[in-house]
Amino acid sequence: METREHNELEQFIHRQLQKLPEREAPEDLLTNVMAAVRARENRPWWKQPFTSWPRGMQTLLFIALGAVFGAVVYFGAKPAEAVSLDMVTERASSLSWIATLFNSLADYALLAFQNLSWEWFLAIGTAFSAMYAACIAAGVALYRVTSSAATRG
Repeated sequence: METREHNELEQFIHRQLQKLPEREAPEDLLTNVMAAVRARENRPWWKQPFTSWPRGMQTLLFIALGAVFGAVVYFGAKPAEAVSLDMVTERASSLSWIATLFNSLADYALLAFQNLSWEWFLAIGTAFSAMYAACIAAGVALYRVTSSAATRG
């Protein structure tokens, strides 16, 4: 949103810039630019962007990457073939305490839900709504500060 002061400042700056004389470009600017363009054109093909590589080299790269991916999948599946179901269940049973913990937490949450009155749920909902609104307000304020600083700078 543009304010009157912003428009006046913009017009003032424009008038001041119009008063400045035109600057001449350095004489060697064109030669430097053309030399840089020639240097970029004369780079070896592997230093150029991938889309300008020769089609054969692009195809060769895709084939090599496919072969590497296939080798990783093939050799990655080899250790999985040696694992037996008994080994998996033995390892999983050592982690059964996690399931017990989650079951206990779920039972506690259900018990709390059944025993709390509607006023508590209303208070909790209001607190979460206020926190959400505060986060939105902080985000909008941060956006305004950063966007106004970007337009000034």
